[in-house]
Amino acid sequence: MIDGVLFDHQVLEIMLKATRRYSPLEAGGLLLGFRKGRHLHVIEATTPYAWDSQSRVSFIRSPKAHRMRALRLWKESHKRVDWLGEWHSHPGFSPNPSGIDNRNWKQLVRHHKAPMVFPICNGRTTAIWLQQSVRFRPIRFEFTHQDANGQLFAS
Repeated sequence: MIDGVLFDHQVLEIMLKATRRYSPLEAGGLLLGFRKGRHLHVIEATTPYAWDSQSRVSFIRSPKAHRMRALRLWKESHKRVDWLGEWHSHPGFSPNPSGIDNRNWKQLVRHHKAPMVFPICNGRTTAIWLQQSVRFRPIRFEFTHQDANGQLFAS
């Protein structure tokens, strides 16, 4: 069970800037960081690469460049940095998950065998969703605290 997700300040800004840059197309990428007991600490978000597919209603991440960045961070951290989830945008729309989002999130959690975080950014705000397991619906985490380390979200 995950109790909270800490986002380094620049991660939320990276997602917001990418959402605005690529609007009206969807954007997205991986979230990388640390698993610390009952908390996740997101230190980096990848953004769209040339190999990704973007439209007004979908973002399909090509594994090529995103996987290379994740692998590089994993090696540099002596295998401590983990894939914590994925983010994407709904530019100009509600930051709530679609049926497709829910199915994809459950598949990723089943494959990874661990809870994962799935922010959705609409250009104004970012909703933080956590998929604990395939048996339950995603939980929306709310902003609870900010300090020099980042922004904390919890249920």
